[in-house]
Amino acid sequence: MKHNELPMGSRYLVAPTRARVLVVDDDRDILFFVRLVLENEGIEVLCAENGSQALELLANNTCAVMITDQNMPLMNGFELAHRARRLRPELTVFMGTGHIYPGIQAQAQSAGIRQIFGKPFNFPHLFAALHEVLNADSTG
Repeated sequence: MKHNELPMGSRYLVAPTRARVLVVDDDRDILFFVRLVLENEGIEVLCAENGSQALELLANNTCAVMITDQNMPLMNGFELAHRARRLRPELTVFMGTGHIYPGIQAQAQSAGIRQIFGKPFNFPHLFAALHEVLNADSTG
């Protein structure tokens, strides 16, 4: 892929009309890029730059999925996932990280995180995971 091309995932994801995903990352460039890619797939995207903003958005909006960064100031992705799932038990949480280490899967599972994605994101894998969750939500 050339640097000016967006990863296209339409063969992986057909978003239900009311699909909404919350993306949480303290890096504004990542937020912008992930939002652009997901909106290109027909997904409504909300963005937060930290855990507090994310929890406020979740308190006032219904989201099917939250994609959070692991390493953020004040509240890391594990703590955010735990708090978000207490607030919205039906929420599916994915986490992106550049630091995959032994034991991270168990730590993620205990925080209620469904799947971990390495950064930079492999968008076809992310689209496949979103497809599974969003289509299950739209049929069930």
